[in-house]
Amino acid sequence: MSASRRRARAKSEHASRMIRGDAARRLRCNRAGMRALLPAARAHGWVRVAADTRVQGALIAMPPWHYPLPPSGLRDQLRALWGQGFRVRARWARVFVHLDARHPTGPHWYLSTLGVRTAARGRGLGRALLRALLARADADALPCYLETDREANLSFYAPEGFAVEQERRVRGVRVWHMVR
Repeated sequence: MSASRRRARAKSEHASRMIRGDAARRLRCNRAGMRALLPAARAHGWVRVAADTRVQGALIAMPPWHYPLPPSGLRDQLRALWGQGFRVRARWARVFVHLDARHPTGPHWYLSTLGVRTAARGRGLGRALLRALLARADADALPCYLETDREANLSFYAPEGFAVEQERRVRGVRVWHMVR
């Protein structure tokens, strides 16, 4: 099996553990979750986008003492529940409990989300978004923290100074906790 097929298969396995069904359902559920996260992230977090005529990439981070974000409003929560379903929301809630137990307690910047559209990858958008966050953290003289469930991401973050602090399994998926 080729490396690209192995990566695609691993990505599919990770997504299917949380959101069962086809790729269209996973996309719908992920969009519903992001729509619920964005209002709180805009109000209390640090959101940056890379865009041309449409958003090509986005980064969501929490500044020191802003993790976890407050819950989104009832309307946004109900929309997310409708878009994801009870079982997916319950699985995500269990994952967040596991991740929260290992979250640093001291002041730090938390990289919650970094993503670039598939068609826009390889142009340096993700790296530019990440470096903007790191500049903020450096100006504050604070560490950055993130979790990733994709082994390929380790080589993306390492050149920017991130190191694996811990590796563990959450709901059967390997998760790396990284600090810079």
